[in-house]
Amino acid sequence: MFRGSGPSDKSYHAPGTEEHAVMELLEREQHLDQLAQLLRQAAAGRGSMVFVGGEAGVGKTTLADAFCHQVAEMAVVLRTSCDSLSTPGPLGPVRDLAPPLGLRIDQSSQDGDARDRLFREVLAALAARPGPTVIVGEDAHWADGATLELLRFLGRRIGDLPVLFVVTYRDDEIGANHPLRLVLGDLATAPAVRRISVRPLSQEAVQRLAAGSGRDATSVFRLTGATLSS
Repeated sequence: MFRGSGPSDKSYHAPGTEEHAVMELLEREQHLDQLAQLLRQAAAGRGSMVFVGGEAGVGKTTLADAFCHQVAEMAVVLRTSCDSLSTPGPLGPVRDLAPPLGLRIDQSSQDGDARDRLFREVLAALAARPGPTVIVGEDAHWADGATLELLRFLGRRIGDLPVLFVVTYRDDEIGANHPLRLVLGDLATAPAVRRISVRPLSQEAVQRLAAGSGRDATSVFRLTGATLSS
């Protein structure tokens, strides 16, 4: 289920995802510092869930990649993502994470009491991990209802776990009645839930990235709105 070179690997990627090369990261230092501080708190048993929002292409994945690269020696990193399907499969990201968490998920896990038991098994598995764990779940705007319910469940309880759960989503694709918007509203007052908004790069940053590429930075900035990465 997960790619790796051997049992000593500390970073896992869900099937169908690719590890991105770490590139120069501009105007994201504050976000990286915030995530690093939250990871230190998670290592002390005070976990957090962080929703990282931004428009498509603004750099959410690049930020997540840079952070995972930065903390690879001090935390286990688990990664998964939601797929753009007309009918998303129930609990797809949870199924991706089940092997390293030692969980078994069957068809009945999405129903009633069985789903509640599964959620509590996920909670117990995270609580039992020996060191800090970073979970990156991408594209939550495509998540199925059961996965969103798990986010709501964990968001209210993650403060007692050695876990930093980073959830990315496209904030320009969730309207007022989108299911993820409702989850964000429900968790707005949860003490262990944070929000990070990733904004487009400034024209100065675009000029630095365009230097040596043969492209006119002003034209690139105007055409892309500085959304140069995923």
